[in-house]
Amino acid sequence: MSREPSLNEHANTEAADAISSISAIAYGFMGSQALFAALELGLFTALADEPSRLDALAVKLQAPVGPLSVLLSTCLGLRLLSWDGERYFNSPATQRFLVQTARNYVGDYYLHQISPILYAKLPLVRSLLRGDLAEPLDYTNTLDDPRTTEEFVRGQHAGSLGPAALLARSHDFSGCSRLLDLGGGSGAFTIEAVKRYPALSAVVFDLPQVAAVTEKIIQETGLTSRITCAGGDLRLDPWPAGADLILLSYIVSCYEPQTLRALLARAQAYLPSGGRLLIHDFALSADRSGPHNAALFLFGQLSVSAQTQAYIVDELGAAMQEAGYVDVVMQPFLPDLTFLLSGRKP
Repeated sequence: MSREPSLNEHANTEAADAISSISAIAYGFMGSQALFAALELGLFTALADEPSRLDALAVKLQAPVGPLSVLLSTCLGLRLLSWDGERYFNSPATQRFLVQTARNYVGDYYLHQISPILYAKLPLVRSLLRGDLAEPLDYTNTLDDPRTTEEFVRGQHAGSLGPAALLARSHDFSGCSRLLDLGGGSGAFTIEAVKRYPALSAVVFDLPQVAAVTEKIIQETGLTSRITCAGGDLRLDPWPAGADLILLSYIVSCYEPQTLRALLARAQAYLPSGGRLLIHDFALSADRSGPHNAALFLFGQLSVSAQTQAYIVDELGAAMQEAGYVDVVMQPFLPDLTFLLSGRKP
């Protein structure tokens, strides 16, 4: 004989779901640290070719069995791994993105930028919100050490190659002769666009200490005849002349509305008639409830730019139109993360 659940049972279930959701947020840093630990250990790469038992993995990774067992269980809970009752193996997503030899590997982005730099600085955001921050948070201060700068830029490069390849495949760059990649970091977006469009040349403009690392990366790609680098503050210093396409990727969310408007107006004045502007960035939907990962990243970005803004995508589109751009198009780009906006100078 069955019975309907009582109101108390419904209430208890709702309470359990609520505290579970809150706990998942509070424990979120443990999951990310488990990911970083697994990457650092080489766990996913060790499982890339074939499943493995715990004891064999411990020998292969030279890791103590007990702690490794806990890490494996955590990775199972995070759905990074699967288990057949005896052997562990990578999930499809892990196999695609977290194995060092995989074409789409992004582990270095997490290991060399998110873990050592953003994670280490996140407690400063709480000081920022309390109003008792001892020093300003901006990229110039974050990248004041050559070793930290190279780690940051190369980490960003690892995370940007996939999105850059997607942009080069999905956006039509034909008709443009020269790209100005403002705040272009490692030059990943420029590299992929130039590789796909042989008639396109480019210049990557970023802080001098960043441009020094970017030059090394460009040399490593063998594209120095088509891509140059220039150093400066994109808000204050002159931009290299001659481009008919400007890219602002992961840039506008770093600045408050006044700087955003000034940047868009300056880009509009710079471009020739028919020149194009592309904005690729973290932005929120109209109700500000997501994308989930974009909202999280914007909070993290406060650790390196106190001027970070949680723009909704419609605000960015409206700002482009107010600056005089026409044919403005807004569309989701990276799932649950970024949007792409494009416009043209009349």
